[in-house]
Amino acid sequence: MKKLLLALTIALSATAAQAEVVNHLALSTAGSVTFTTEAAGYTQGHNVITGATGGVFGQLSATQDTALTVTFLGKEAWNVNFYIANGSEVAGTSTSVVNVGDSFTFNVAAGLIDFGFGGSSTSAAASNLTNYIGKIAYIENDGSYKDANGNPFAFLIGFNDSGSPDGDYDDYVVGVSAVPVPAALPLLASALGMFGVARRRKTLA
Repeated sequence: MKKLLLALTIALSATAAQAEVVNHLALSTAGSVTFTTEAAGYTQGHNVITGATGGVFGQLSATQDTALTVTFLGKEAWNVNFYIANGSEVAGTSTSVVNVGDSFTFNVAAGLIDFGFGGSSTSAAASNLTNYIGKIAYIENDGSYKDANGNPFAFLIGFNDSGSPDGDYDDYVVGVSAVPVPAALPLLASALGMFGVARRRKTLA
């Protein structure tokens, strides 16, 4: 039993050591990928992320409750692709238009983040929770890609749909950044709300 516990502790330590943490977001990697391009004269320079030649598969987590901002950086695909947050299609569905630079913010709890990608040629949506290997790649940001505040994105995330022969993960690309939600903020909001109710009752009396 002691040997089993020791082995489990070592395994967990090794997994934790593989996680890269940037701005309250942790990426646990699950292998690397070298991007491939289309034939017919397609060159790497056409990629949404210029010069990107590879990335890693993995799962993205929040180290604490946070406000996750997702910024659309572009897409190479003709397909109608989109970003999925908490099971809902956002940022480029068949009923909404998304432009390069558009940002979307979601409150996420500490732990694995529920997001993914889908599209007109994708049979099963790519998901950060399960179906991500071969479909979602994390691309290194050398600092060139920044959010609206001028800060480099914590991670660049590329989606590879099933409608093209290439494998360069630029069929829908986003940059993500996070701002932690202070633990006291919900309590403060609740207290202010109760204060307002009490004050209104006093005024009516």
